Amino acid sequence: MSGLTPPEAEPAQPGLIAGLTALIREYDQRWLALDIAGVAGLWERETPQPIYIGDEYPTPLIGAEALDRHWGRLAGRLTRALVFSQLWSAEVLAGGFARCVLLSRWSFTGAGSDIAHSGASWITWLLRLRGNRYLIVHHMESQVYLGDGFGPGDPPGPDAHAVP
Repeated sequence: MSGLTPPEAEPAQPGLIAGLTALIREYDQRWLALDIAGVAGLWERETPQPIYIGDEYPTPLIGAEALDRHWGRLAGRLTRALVFSQLWSAEVLAGGFARCVLLSRWSFTGAGSDIAHSGASWITWLLRLRGNRYLIVHHMESQVYLGDGFGPGDPPGPDAHAVP
């Protein structure tokens, strides 16, 4: 599967791609700045309850309090973060929701170590439109091992963004 590129998104709502591109850039930039509170601020806090599903936890994190504990653990453990996310697909759903899939390449360095842990993950976001922007309601992430020139490697620099 060499040379894979994301399919062209066909938004059902004008401005969907621009809004998601802005959200993805902000997400990546907040990680780069280790602004964990800023990352948390991209999430819905009330209704519907936010949900995070990641390989590092045996069960989903449900609700703002569980996510706050997650963000607190991360803030105390990370000394460096690089995240580069690429929009793969997007669609508008009924009731002010949207769903998108991202390919996220990341590298994290923890406190007490100079060793970076790098990889790539597929991320699915369920988003809720609040005012003029989307907030993350549901984040499901699974690490992926890509090959054939599509591999994760280290994420590119913070100014590189290949979202459509």
